Amino acid sequence: MKQHSTAVAVPTSHARPAVGRMRQGAKSIGVVCIAAALVGALSLPAAAFSPQGEQFSQQELASVVAENSQTVTVATDARVEAIGRDGISGTTAEELEAARAEAREAEEQRQSELAAAREQVAANAAGAPAAAAPVSIPANSGIVGIAQSQLGAPYVWGGSSPSTGFDCSGFTMWVYGQAGHYLPHSSNAQAGYGTPVPASQVAAGDLLVWSGHVGIHVGGDRIIHAATSGKPVKYSSYSAMVAAFGTPEVRRFG
Repeated sequence: MKQHSTAVAVPTSHARPAVGRMRQGAKSIGVVCIAAALVGALSLPAAAFSPQGEQFSQQELASVVAENSQTVTVATDARVEAIGRDGISGTTAEELEAARAEAREAEEQRQSELAAAREQVAANAAGAPAAAAPVSIPANSGIVGIAQSQLGAPYVWGGSSPSTGFDCSGFTMWVYGQAGHYLPHSSNAQAGYGTPVPASQVAAGDLLVWSGHVGIHVGGDRIIHAATSGKPVKYSSYSAMVAAFGTPEVRRFG
């Protein structure tokens, strides 16, 4: 009878490395799978929002931009209404010129009233009506002769001709205009015309310019002027006028 021996396989040291290699391979496969999953997850948003991707066409991109854009519109009527509420309005050239004319007239009236008050002071200082004194007129003084032709003409605010009457600057403007010399219808502005002459050398025919009043020297101690409202063109004492008004600016023409 034969005896059968039972052999038991005993693992040797050479089998263990194989198992280790299998475990290491499994780990590597797991890492690769995880990395692939991460890459796929990260690439999904890019693919979804890439204009070149299949999931998002150019038309869809334009639609998203349009839906998320903001448009602000201001109505023209609202802008006009706002301007109206703020009280902003245009002014025409005609309105500006009319306002300037009114301002000039108001200033001229004020100066005329001031001249009237000073004229009264001058008349009182003279002690007697200046028109009563004789006046010596140089024969060669054309301006004086023209001025004398209007003695007695009425005083009219804004007047500048024999047919309407004169105010002070309207009278001198008309007189010198007859002799070919232009003057504006403003007492203060007339100081800018003619040749300046020292007051100590005043002579017949010279224009005398005070603040707010003008007259014409006629020789000696006399002037001729449209004095004030209620009084005609007349003579007055030059020295009395200087006492009341101060020394005038003297302008010579010719």
